[in-house]
Amino acid sequence: MKLFVGTPLEIPYLKFKKQKLGVFSLGILLLLYTALLFEGFLAPYGPNTKFRDKSYHPPHRVRFFKEGKFIGPYVHEYVLVNPIFKSYQVDRSKVHRIRFFVPGEPYKLFFLIPSTIHLFGTTDGAPVFLLGTDNLGRDLLSRMIYGAKISLTIGFVSIFLALFGGILIGGLSGYIGGITDWLIMRLAEIIILLPTFYFFLFLRSVMPSDISPGQRFFYITAILAIPSWAGSARGIRNWVLSLKNADFVVAAVIAGASKVTILLRHIIPQIRHILILNITLSVPGIILGEAGLSFLNLGITEPSVSWGMLMNAAMDINILLRYPWLLSPAIIIILTVFSFFAFGYALKDALDPRT
Repeated sequence: MKLFVGTPLEIPYLKFKKQKLGVFSLGILLLLYTALLFEGFLAPYGPNTKFRDKSYHPPHRVRFFKEGKFIGPYVHEYVLVNPIFKSYQVDRSKVHRIRFFVPGEPYKLFFLIPSTIHLFGTTDGAPVFLLGTDNLGRDLLSRMIYGAKISLTIGFVSIFLALFGGILIGGLSGYIGGITDWLIMRLAEIIILLPTFYFFLFLRSVMPSDISPGQRFFYITAILAIPSWAGSARGIRNWVLSLKNADFVVAAVIAGASKVTILLRHIIPQIRHILILNITLSVPGIILGEAGLSFLNLGITEPSVSWGMLMNAAMDINILLRYPWLLSPAIIIILTVFSFFAFGYALKDALDPRT
């Protein structure tokens, strides 16, 4: 791209472009985060829409040919034959043709514009479940699409909270030094030494139970940010110690700049590549932390949706063996975490001046 030619970003850009796995992972992440804006359009149904007679409905198999003739995408009707064990049988006499850009449930495009057009649906209004349904007959694909909003954003919100605390507290700790630095670092080391997931459970246990979904999201975000704050503070403090006596910092002190100004305007910009790597490599841990809490029914709960909460339905091995499509959220979690790590390490190599 000509945009980077002759700029300080040219060499990192060229090095990153050679990392094929990193570029591919970045594409996946961009696709996932772009889909957040179109969740209502991409999802055929609402996250809590129930088809009461379709409990544990298996995924529909999309077909294109009927009796050797191409007729476009369609699915057959599934008939419930055992209401106790939720067994279904394909009725090949009933065909539901799939079309794109069909009207359906109302939603808000970009969270602002009212709309009823969905990416796909059937011409006769019959439900189509590409990933099956859960125990209440809710479409798993739609719930995964809506659940991405929490699972993908909670990581960045938590990390930015952690970085803000790390920059402010860790940076001032390293710049001021003395007893203040010693006390802050001992506190950070205690938090770092605590088993992270059990620390999450402890913080969750003191969280009020009778709160709204918005408040729950705020509390879970804060819980996930606290352990990350300690690691960020310690790392930033070490970088500040290495730069506090640099010539440009001494010049700023002579010019009368305050300690906060020196930290934010002169020192932190010198380690921005370290902060970028911190974000990309820490977000997967936050996503897994939220997934773990929600899996144990201690994080995001109904009526909100997250990938970890969807995994809670697969906790019973007997249910999982009978309805394996309930494990679909685990696949998207693994893909997202892998993409973040691959992108983060590719970015690390690109920004490393030694390479």
